[in-house]
Amino acid sequence: MIKVPKLILQVAISGTDTVPSQSPYIPLTVDDQMEECYKVWKAGAAAVHLHVREPDGRPSGLLDIWGELLPKVRKQCPDLIIGITTGGAYGLTPEERLSVVREFRPEMASFTPESVSLTLHHVVPKIKEFKYDWEKEYLLTNTKLGFVNTFENIMIFAKTMREYGTKPECEFFGTSGLYNARYLWREGILEEPIWMQFVLGVLGGTGGYHSEALHLQTEALRIFGSDKFNWSIIGVGYPRQYTLGAMAIGMFGHVRVGMEDNIYVRKGRLCKSNVEMVEDIKTIAEICGRELATPDEAREIIGLKGANKVNF
Repeated sequence: MIKVPKLILQVAISGTDTVPSQSPYIPLTVDDQMEECYKVWKAGAAAVHLHVREPDGRPSGLLDIWGELLPKVRKQCPDLIIGITTGGAYGLTPEERLSVVREFRPEMASFTPESVSLTLHHVVPKIKEFKYDWEKEYLLTNTKLGFVNTFENIMIFAKTMREYGTKPECEFFGTSGLYNARYLWREGILEEPIWMQFVLGVLGGTGGYHSEALHLQTEALRIFGSDKFNWSIIGVGYPRQYTLGAMAIGMFGHVRVGMEDNIYVRKGRLCKSNVEMVEDIKTIAEICGRELATPDEAREIIGLKGANKVNF
């Protein structure tokens, strides 16, 4: 009889690629994000993935804001896995992006072992009126900058995370990232079990198709072997977040949802809280016979150091 593994459900609360003019429901302030974390934790999410914003909603990498957010979330949700971004905001230097790991030593942080020509320019024509002056230019900025991760910086990020006991949340936008991760793994820089997120559907990255998800999972199996990694899917946009999430559930993978990557829960209906996505995935998981992992069960699966070893 096949042993059905428990499902790790992670929520990316707000991200940096969504702007306030796209939805009034995106949690932007520290208190709003803390409240969202509490809601999804109580609903069954094992982990969150956090970004920070300035008072006008502008994506930020300021350590002062991180220093306010992280302790509040931990106090409100004691056993929740708190993962953080090392993307921060477009235009930050690699050192600025990595400073949050050195300062707060989280259990988990995002790690992209490849460069990606990410772009959000196609969102601009869909917004009839911008709430803040910074938004339009920000959405166009990444078209010029992309998401550049040189191999030197990739190694620095991986080594720094290992030094501070932070598990890299490896975000793969294509197969080149898998091969870069293989190099780091063979060099002993990336430790097992590797935690993989297949990011599918973003313009500039791999398409949001089931064939692409199957390709990445099959390549990961071939390159690393089944006992060396755990994998999850991030479906960008609606309905990908659900269709690809359902695929991951059926294939015994894991799922990340949230307003970082999708703002709709049904066609034309904005998500009012991340907890709506959590409840939807819970329903799909229940139908498929996948029980949700608790935060501590997820820690054991992913291979995390524990909430008592962070610096916040």
